[in-house]
Amino acid sequence: MKRWLAVLLCVCSVLSCSSSRKEKTISPRKEAVVRRGTIALEVTATGAVKPQVGAQVKVGSRISGKVEKLFVQAGDTVKKGMLIAVIEHEDLKALVDARKNQVLAAKNELEKIEKVYPEKIKAQEAYVRKLEAEVRLARLEYERVRRLFDENLVAQDMLDRATRDLKVKRAELDSALKNLAALKKEYVKELKRAEANYESARSLYKEAKVRLNYAFIYSPISGVVSSVSTQQGETVVAGLNAPTFITVIDLNRLQVDAYVDETDIGKVKPGQRVRFVVDAYPDRVFKGVVRTIYPGAIIRNNVVFYDVAIDIKTPYTHYLKPEMTADVTIIAGRKENVLLVPAGAVKIDAEGNSYCFVKRGGKWQKVRVKTGWESSGKVEIIEGLKEKEVVAVW
Repeated sequence: MKRWLAVLLCVCSVLSCSSSRKEKTISPRKEAVVRRGTIALEVTATGAVKPQVGAQVKVGSRISGKVEKLFVQAGDTVKKGMLIAVIEHEDLKALVDARKNQVLAAKNELEKIEKVYPEKIKAQEAYVRKLEAEVRLARLEYERVRRLFDENLVAQDMLDRATRDLKVKRAELDSALKNLAALKKEYVKELKRAEANYESARSLYKEAKVRLNYAFIYSPISGVVSSVSTQQGETVVAGLNAPTFITVIDLNRLQVDAYVDETDIGKVKPGQRVRFVVDAYPDRVFKGVVRTIYPGAIIRNNVVFYDVAIDIKTPYTHYLKPEMTADVTIIAGRKENVLLVPAGAVKIDAEGNSYCFVKRGGKWQKVRVKTGWESSGKVEIIEGLKEKEVVAVW
């Protein structure tokens, strides 16, 4: 038993010496010094160059008809308000002329009513004033005859005649007043009718002109024609969706949509700095800023992504075009004056613990470390190492 125990101790001693020799004789690819510096937390994502909201417009027709003229082709530069197409419109023009004549007729009728009725009312009012004066005179005459009759100075027939004349004048005045009131009422009624007819005619005329304007199609924005969907001579049919003639893109109003994995989206905030490259210009780095994070999720191959809209700050005219693929790096955080080592200096054992080989006393020692952020080939060391120590890099 003692013999076997001795053998076991001897084996352990040999293994210990072998391990010690192994630690001393490790051959790293190179050595690096633990230094203090700055590290950024970077979120990488794949994205695409997209037009901003309102920077891409599909221009269509709101009326049906044959395309008489088409003035642009794909690749042409257009200005806002530029005429790009004309739809046949002879029927619409004829309707506009008819509606215009209706407006003139309604206006003439309104002006006639506004002129004739006030003249009639004025004449009737003058007639009423004349009758009122005659009634006053008839009343005075009646009162005079009545006094004379009471004094037995005139006969009964004179009183009867004065009474009859007063009643006749009063009846004529009452009739004239009724006619005046009826004339004024008729004037108000006819005026309202004529005004309504005039406004209706004007509305129909305006509508006809608007429909005529639909035959002339203008570019709503300045930009470049990216596609032409309808050719000259074709007939378009306008329904619920206006048939598209051309698509215009303002290449000065582009953004980048980066698709960030759900595991990283919590690190991204509006205002963070961004850099990205596109396949067409791999050596040119563009800069930007996170504008917003769209709340709706995008699921691809059972992986959840979120669309991060990025405003481009680097001048990009003549370089970026819609749908270019972008490799995006979002600077999600920054730490100053922290201990840093090359990423190749940190290894992980079978239990998931991080460690480095550190040269101490001329020998390599395995030291367990606690790491933080990793970015651009550098790893933050929170615990386990000191500044200016030398580590092995693999």
